[in-house]
Amino acid sequence: MQFLTIASAILSSALLASAAPTGTESNLVPRSCSMAYPQSIGFPINYDIHQGAGATNKRDDFVSFSIPSGSYGCTLEVNFPANYPITSSGNSQVYVYAVDGPSAGSQVGTVTFASSPVAATKYVINSFACASTMTYKLSIGSTTDAGSVAFADTKDAGITMTYDC
Repeated sequence: MQFLTIASAILSSALLASAAPTGTESNLVPRSCSMAYPQSIGFPINYDIHQGAGATNKRDDFVSFSIPSGSYGCTLEVNFPANYPITSSGNSQVYVYAVDGPSAGSQVGTVTFASSPVAATKYVINSFACASTMTYKLSIGSTTDAGSVAFADTKDAGITMTYDC
């Protein structure tokens, strides 16, 4: 009986040792994403997407990103800190269309740009296979209603593309 207890203890120790992580804390690094900002001469980028009733006097905006070759897992996102100033009126829902790539001309997302008064806000518009240049058209979604949305895109707020996550 004593032999069985000792053998059991030795076997348990061996199993626990084999289940231990093989890396050390110094070489375990949490996974992080890379981020691309819109191509522009400088910040802020002032988006002003609007249209009149019946889709008259329409103004769309475009956003384009340069992505390093070999990147994977591109995700188009919108991030605003708490209480970020965004002006909107009427039907301000925005449709997002791919301008290039395999989905060119297709609607790839919908977003209503808004910030929370108390917390940071993040919207994921869609995920894509990465390409060296990724361009999107932002347009008021309604074909009948007037609407507008405007905000300044900065390094701390607005539209980004994350990749390599």
